[in-house]
Amino acid sequence: MASAELWSRRREIESARAAGRAIDPVIDGSWQRCKPMLPASRAHAPVDAEPDEVGERWEASPIRRSGIGVEAQLASAAEASDLIAAITDEEGRILWTAGSTRMRDLAAAVGFVPGGRWDEASAGTNALGLALLTGRPASVFSAEHWCQSVQDWVCWSVPVRAPDGRRLGVLDLSGKWDRASPVAALAVASLARLVEEHLPSGVVAPGAEDGLTLRLLGQAGATFRGQALALSPRQSELLAALALEGPCSLDRLSELVYGDRQVRAATVKAEISHLRRLLGGGIASRPYRLTVPVRVDVTELRQMLRDGDLRGATLTYAGQMLPNSESPFAVDHRHVVDVMLREALLSAGSADELLRFAEVHRYDEAVLERAMAVAAAHPAARHEAEARLDLARRG
Repeated sequence: MASAELWSRRREIESARAAGRAIDPVIDGSWQRCKPMLPASRAHAPVDAEPDEVGERWEASPIRRSGIGVEAQLASAAEASDLIAAITDEEGRILWTAGSTRMRDLAAAVGFVPGGRWDEASAGTNALGLALLTGRPASVFSAEHWCQSVQDWVCWSVPVRAPDGRRLGVLDLSGKWDRASPVAALAVASLARLVEEHLPSGVVAPGAEDGLTLRLLGQAGATFRGQALALSPRQSELLAALALEGPCSLDRLSELVYGDRQVRAATVKAEISHLRRLLGGGIASRPYRLTVPVRVDVTELRQMLRDGDLRGATLTYAGQMLPNSESPFAVDHRHVVDVMLREALLSAGSADELLRFAEVHRYDEAVLERAMAVAAAHPAARHEAEARLDLARRG
């Protein structure tokens, strides 16, 4: 049974739909693209591939070949919340699904099956299509979907990207709108990250540049050429400093990472030499700089905020940047990211987004008070905010 909060959210979105403008600017942009090319009355997504072709595509998919048992993990997450799981290729074509018989029957009625096309041009506004289009996590709730046939659904999707930035496909959990829960978003985001860390070698397209991916929010990690790098905390800090600060002299790099601590130049050079070997020579000197393309979640989150994608930024925020680091540059960037996201949420965040931020910042009374105010018409969220605020004040 849907909570009062979900009913209220659905009515709010339906009112916005009737007025012709979405509340979320990302959704609204998708609606504007869909208007001239796709009737909202489309009953089901096109299914344009035979089972044999879909099977061959799935066998070749780098997502399947990541070797982490992605099917079992995603299926388990779907079963736990009465959802359906799906994985697409780079074009938005579903290659694999899992779910209960009931959910698979419901999904089949709208073309949410292997071979179904869920890119935006084929199926309108939906989380799978948005994740592929933007390269960012996406969620679409109820009447935010363009096509009326799926306006009883909620979907959470996260793109899986190659080290060179190409989208390889999407991991998705979907279900009826009354099953909406932040747990599903966290599960699919965590699994997509794990897949990216274990992509098979040779994923980068011929002629494409190899890239470095740094995850600095929450639990730090790095991949290069699709392979996870084993880094010490100090090595993570050095790579992060080069990625976020740009070219640095030896003295400047030491200052950014070590601060006032006395450290021998030879120590820093040795760490850089080790990192250079890990990156196949991808660090130049005089000044020190990365010579391979690099993606950093911190940079992407900031860009999402500049673009007005508050939902994407909140989903990307897996925790504070390098939370245990005392390096001066890390302290500064951590503060900037936290303040940027916090201020945006206090200004325009939903109750769910504010509460997600409060999972990391448990004693931020202003955020919890704002969540209570925003959730005035949503009893479940308001009660959660009240309980957390009480704990924060007692702490």
